[in-house]
Amino acid sequence: MAQTLGRREAHKQATRQALQQAADRLFAERGYGATTVRDIAEAAGVTERTFFRYFTGKEELILDDALGWLPVLLDAIRGRPDEEDVGTAVRQALLDTGALLSASPRPTPVWLFSDGPPGTRISRMPTGTLLKIETDLAAVIRERLVRTHRDVADPDYLADLLARIIVAVIRSAMIRHAQLSRDPGRETVPASVLVDQALSILSLPGSRAT
Repeated sequence: MAQTLGRREAHKQATRQALQQAADRLFAERGYGATTVRDIAEAAGVTERTFFRYFTGKEELILDDALGWLPVLLDAIRGRPDEEDVGTAVRQALLDTGALLSASPRPTPVWLFSDGPPGTRISRMPTGTLLKIETDLAAVIRERLVRTHRDVADPDYLADLLARIIVAVIRSAMIRHAQLSRDPGRETVPASVLVDQALSILSLPGSRAT
């Protein structure tokens, strides 16, 4: 009986892995938007009904990659000194996180934030994933505002604003990085440098000076 259960679990794991691998390949070849659940199921050699036994939809197939870096950034924001204004804390956390992930053997999938035609990138991040990132970022920033910036009149609004700015900055930097990488006449600038440039231009709100 135990041997039968073992084979069954091994089969489930193999099916799940086949679906994930098929999705990764098709997303890279066609782009996220142009790939359907039926495409993924057929490429993995299973039915659509079988697909939905393992995943609720194709968005679930990229959530681990899309959100794997987020806890690192959230912890970095939490760990910044209380005496820093929130703009400085968020900016430094972003830069520290970028440096840490760049050194990681499993780098952040920057194609999730990149723009352009389907190819090696997903042309648009699924809305649910984007909202998840913004919501989690806003929650951590709000915690910091309430603790260290008691004079802020509307911490909910400022936290939401900062979270949306952060996502826009990351995406814009990745888009520019991809554009420079495709242009043989231009020098490629590291994405972390582009993020720093964007943050310098923006001067993130929430500092005590403002």
